[in-house]
Amino acid sequence: MSTIASIAEVKARLSELVSLVLLRGDRVVVARRGRPVAALVGLGDLRRLEALDAEQATGTKPERHPVMTAFGAWSGGDDWDRLLADICAERTVARGRDLPR
Repeated sequence: MSTIASIAEVKARLSELVSLVLLRGDRVVVARRGRPVAALVGLGDLRRLEALDAEQATGTKPERHPVMTAFGAWSGGDDWDRLLADICAERTVARGRDLPR
């Protein structure tokens, strides 16, 4: 969940907002004159951003999380046929029927 807070609000509620980030994993967008200018994020988010920056700087790609695979960041092109065959085999066994080809 993201919260938007003005700089004045962040100054007044810094401890509370840091607790939201730490305990609930919230992200706080800091606004100046109604425009987003910064954010308070957890260390996990910061580490992921730093890893992405390093990836872009070096041109290397770390192993993708399985969820990223589901959303189109598939890194193993040769595995696709094997994965599809495994899914079809599991569905055939589970339903007791052949799948259309």
